[in-house]
Amino acid sequence: MPYFKMNAKADIAKPIAAALCLCLWTFGAARGDGASAPDSWPKTEQSLWSLGVFEKENLDKRRPKPPFNLTGTWRMVRDKSTGDFRFEPVPKLTPVAQAEFDANHQANIEGKSYKDDTGQCWPAGMPRWLTRVWPIELMQYPTVIVGIQGLFNAPRWIYLDGRGHANPDIAEPSYSGDSVGRFEGDTLVVDTVNVQSKHHWIQPGVPASDQLHIVERIRMSKDGQSFTDELTMTDPVNWIGEWKNTKTYVLAKGEDVGESHCLPDTNDHILATHPEHSAK
Repeated sequence: MPYFKMNAKADIAKPIAAALCLCLWTFGAARGDGASAPDSWPKTEQSLWSLGVFEKENLDKRRPKPPFNLTGTWRMVRDKSTGDFRFEPVPKLTPVAQAEFDANHQANIEGKSYKDDTGQCWPAGMPRWLTRVWPIELMQYPTVIVGIQGLFNAPRWIYLDGRGHANPDIAEPSYSGDSVGRFEGDTLVVDTVNVQSKHHWIQPGVPASDQLHIVERIRMSKDGQSFTDELTMTDPVNWIGEWKNTKTYVLAKGEDVGESHCLPDTNDHILATHPEHSAK
């Protein structure tokens, strides 16, 4: 950015300075310095990011101290008013999603499960990664938050090192999606895209498409013992407008996430996973 020296003889610098101030204010808003985040964040990288999250050069970069640290083992608070393990209320569905929703409802009436892909060892994926009965282990570093779900040890990475979303022409879609985050005041904002849609459900009866976009606003309690995760989800293939929901998590003291796998015979004892008890 050029430096403009102002003095009494250089009146022309005044309008330039005014324009410069406006640019700086706009730049500050884009960083989250008090104004809402513009649509330009996060950007999409055109090539691979140059530094790995655990490379010393990346870890040692000067960064503002984050307002909180999510490191710990956390368990979701069950709250029927927000859907418990689901996300309620459900928004208006598109015809294609409504057909799945109705089929799931009918199967439940008949005492059957409907397309229980998680029961068949497919990953739960986002956002269900957040709402399993098992705890979540989070490890926060200056460059990334690494999460491990107790269900099948499903991983999630939230990049904090300033990178944008990976170019979808380069990066394969995944069940946890491509998540990048930044702190805006006392809130961690996480943006997730490039989600794998194959055998992927928001909740039973509501599918996820490759257009699923999730924005999370995470806020820590003053005592550091709990946090809230406010989700705003859009997927024009499957529902109309925004789907909002908030989940709360508390520290699971004395708990750890242990090794867990989904093997061919893992769910043999669960009748709902057997073909004769499942509606296709």
